[in-house]
This record gives sequence, structure tokens and C-alpha cells, in this order.
Amino acid sequence: MSNLIRRNKPIMLALCVFGLAAILYLPLAMANENDYATSDEIGLMKGFPPPPEKRVDRSSLLKGPGNRWSYLNMRQLYPTAAIKNADVPVPVKKSMDGAIEKLKIQKPGAAMVDVDTWLKETYSDAVVVVHGDKVVFERYLNSMHADHPHQMMSVTKSFAGLFGLLAVADGKVKESDEVAKIIPELKKSGAFAKANFGQVLDMTNSMDFSEDYADPESGISHYIIVLGLKQPVEGRTYANSIYDYLPTLQIDKKYAHGEVFHYQTPKTDVVNWVNNRVTGKSFQDSLHDKLWSKLGTDGETYVLLDKNVTLFAGGGLNATPNDLARFGMMMINDGKSTSGEQIVPASVIKTLSKGGDREAYNNGPGTENDDWSYRAQWWIRHTPGKESFSAIGVHGQWIYIDVKRNVAIIKQSSQPVSDDDYYDGYNTNAFDAIITHLANLK
Repeated sequence: MSNLIRRNKPIMLALCVFGLAAILYLPLAMANENDYATSDEIGLMKGFPPPPEKRVDRSSLLKGPGNRWSYLNMRQLYPTAAIKNADVPVPVKKSMDGAIEKLKIQKPGAAMVDVDTWLKETYSDAVVVVHGDKVVFERYLNSMHADHPHQMMSVTKSFAGLFGLLAVADGKVKESDEVAKIIPELKKSGAFAKANFGQVLDMTNSMDFSEDYADPESGISHYIIVLGLKQPVEGRTYANSIYDYLPTLQIDKKYAHGEVFHYQTPKTDVVNWVNNRVTGKSFQDSLHDKLWSKLGTDGETYVLLDKNVTLFAGGGLNATPNDLARFGMMMINDGKSTSGEQIVPASVIKTLSKGGDREAYNNGPGTENDDWSYRAQWWIRHTPGKESFSAIGVHGQWIYIDVKRNVAIIKQSSQPVSDDDYYDGYNTNAFDAIITHLANLK
């Protein structure tokens, strides 16, 4: 679903300290205790039938408090496709580090707080910390548990990007290949016709597309209607499917391909289309064949489908904390499973760790920050001593990968707002505290 919401990495993470941040974040810092109520405490979807004010449907699932229930129950709201698990499950090793419970976290614009406060105030549903080959911390709230699927929003994009890099590593496609030579249907699209696959992977192809949700004539409004998530405007004509829509997108005349990073959801649909075309496999089959079958998964995983039974490539993944922990464990161990099988080539891990074109990133709208870049649908952090790459989804979904310090953090949340510097700063402060603790262990 996060393919329906613009996801620009915050440019103000540095404000997660006292001073100016205290002014910027004052309203959230003074939130009422009841604002953090769980789905059960609110009484969402309780009763036969639930009272109108407690019902959650497609009109209320993307915002608080409705998402406290919907992100754990997306299958009840949309058509889905299941992802097969491994034939033989591999148990997740666990060795809990009690010291993590006692850490102090820097709350943006406020004093240090304990872990429980951070978890509550960032609307956490699940947090799992992996160190080496073991889970060392896990916490489940809001009716979540280790084997319950949760909506992952734009984390889905990062899996599509990873499949793109795997296709390159397998010799199925080159990043220098022009997209329209792979997908002839895109020859009429200025946004993609002359762009190469690497540019679309990194979202540096130039595209005239607005993600202003308040504008009924914006690109994202049309996109949502094409997917069947919003009723068409009377008297207007729309493409019948995402495959009919993508060829209509044109270049942004202000920029040439490769000059500027611009986060725009339809680019992920093209990445997925290329992956499908060159491998002959769907996202669902790739997730099973390339990852889940080799990681020993055993939870419920599914993806959301649009009105044409097409995957929401930018945000349809729903997965369990345990299975995402297996994935994170593999990624921090040079792409190897716990049994030593090379699942993701070490070269792909290095590609993500290196990051993307930082000049193009800094030239992009709303992303001026030398500490970050974007590569293959992943957000790359370059802060010395805190280098990492992350799959990030709105409302607080994270797969945070710190290869150098051998730590992966899975966070699934139902924050009331889609994208906010305060929450991102709060979460990264917590991740830094946890990773610093683990890195200092003897």
C-alpha cells in the first residue's frame, strides 16, 4: 500500500536533539496517553456488527487509528495472493539480551526515555533485533505475535529492487539496458523509453508525476483510480490497468535521466515489470524461489492485488516478524543462510552497502542530506559509524540492515501519520542505541 503514498526519506534526521527539535516536535511530544491505545483498547471491529464509529474499511485503513487494526488484517480488506513457505522450516535461534530492555533512547526534542516508552510512542506492533545468527530481542504489542503477518508498505519496493539486482547478478539483464528494449510496450513513455534499468532501479529516471494526494488531477490520484482503490471521477477516462497506464507517463522536461533522484511510486511497477519479463517469474514466485524457500520460512506471507489481480508492487507485501528476521539474518551474514547456503550474492550486499548516486540524491526534491542515498529501492545511510541500508515503509515499517556491526532490526508499526521526521528520528535513535550496545559487547 505504500506505493500509494509518497515516501521521501526525511531530510531532518539531524534534528533529533534538543533545541529547534523541541519546537518542531512539541505537539507530538505532548500527545495524550490515550493516543497510543491499541486496536483492542479502542474496540476496533468489535461486536456483531461493530458500531459504525469502530469499523475499519478501505476508506480508513491508511490512517490512525484504523490502521492499528487494518495493518494486521489486510487480507480481510483486499484480494491477496499467498506466498509459499519453505518445504522444511528452519527454527529461528534466540538468545535474549536482557540489557536491551534497560537501554535509554533519545526522544526527539525531549529527555531520554526507556525502551517501553519508545515502543509505545512509535505505535510499535512488533520489534525484532537480530545479532549475528540469533534473535536477541523481540517485543510484540497490539495483538501481534512472531507468526502474525503485518502490512509492510514500501518495504515491498525494496524486495522488488533486490530481485532486480539478483536478475543483474544472474545475467538476465544489465543495468545499462534501456527499459523499452526489454518492455517494448513502454516505447511511447518519455519517462521510461530512453531510461536504462539502473536509473529506474535507483529512481533517477526523469518523470513528470505528482504525488499530491490532495489534488484530484495529480498523477497519484489517477494511479490510485487505475488500481481500483478509489472511485473514478465522473466524466473522466482512465487506463484499464497499470500496464496500460505506465506507457502514458512522460519525462519531466526540467531534468534528464540520471540527474535527479525523485521518489515516485510507478517506477517500482516498471522495476517489477522488467523483473517479471526477464526472469519469466512473478514477484510472488521470486519471493518464494529466491528467498522464502531457502530461508526456511514457516509464517503466513501474502501480497495485495489490485482490481486486475495485479500485485501492488510498491507496497503489497505482508509478512511475519519471524520470517523477516530470517531474511535480515541472511542479509547481515553476507547473503548466506544459517546453513551456509549463498542465497544473495555477496556482491549484491556490497552494492547496497555502497549506496547510490549521492549527487543525484541531493539534487532531488526534499532529500538534501549528505548522510543518505538511494540504491535499487533501498535507503542507504552513510553516517560514519552508523552505515546501513534499509527497506522503509510509511507508518513505521523498517528492515534496518547494519552489515558492519552484524545487526538487523525489524520494526512493524501502525503510526497515525504516514511519514514524519519525528517518528523516523525517534526510531533511528533507538536503532543507534541498540546497535551501539551490541557492537560494544565483548
